[in-house]
Amino acid sequence: MIRRWHAAALAIGAGVTGALAFAAPAAADVAVSPPSVAQGGSAELTFTIPEERPGAYTAKVELDAPVETPIAEIYPLSVDDWAPSTTTRTLDKPTELIHGTTSTEVVAAVTWIRMSPATGPAQPDVLTIALGPMPQADGVEFTLVQTYSDGTVVHWADPIGGAHPAPFVSLAGEAPAAAAHGHDAPGGTAPVAAGSDTGGRSTAYGILVAGLLVGLVAGLGLDGWIILRAVRRSLAGTSRTRAAASPK
Repeated sequence: MIRRWHAAALAIGAGVTGALAFAAPAAADVAVSPPSVAQGGSAELTFTIPEERPGAYTAKVELDAPVETPIAEIYPLSVDDWAPSTTTRTLDKPTELIHGTTSTEVVAAVTWIRMSPATGPAQPDVLTIALGPMPQADGVEFTLVQTYSDGTVVHWADPIGGAHPAPFVSLAGEAPAAAAHGHDAPGGTAPVAAGSDTGGRSTAYGILVAGLLVGLVAGLGLDGWIILRAVRRSLAGTSRTRAAASPK
């Protein structure tokens, strides 16, 4: 009996250990948002970089643009406590810029330097770039080099499933012509000229008034309907009086 209990205890212990090991969170990868954008257009990409070294923090991040599928323009957006810079490279053939012109100079890498030591609990670093036009390809793969304050360097350049997979963004479809040349409004919404929705507003107001009248009749019943008819007759009489008084 004692042996049976001992074996059962060992089995339960092994099961608990295995469950805890299975539940333990895996090391985080560099996340890119959004994970997919349109071909030929401009985009904003946000890179979320994990902090995985206790007692150290990320002091420098270098984002290398794809070589085989060059992206003409890449601009680092402002982030508190980080100072960005860019380096360029020269192409053999010119490529199209966001606004329709061409150039042989494209951004090769964006580098961010942390300006002050990180304090408090470790938090992922969030860095954003604006870029385009996106190439005509199934996707683009970046290489990200993360340097910690203790000198440790992590290269995020492995294939998907590797220890440190490279950040990858899939490309699908094709952006509208205006968006491809940077003429779209922020968020992809076309601006509306002032005063251009007069007809729409009139229709909306008519629907609103009709809805209020229906609600009034439904709420007051037959008495409400009688009152409504009286109001309409009064308004009609006022209109006829004004028409008769108007000079011909």
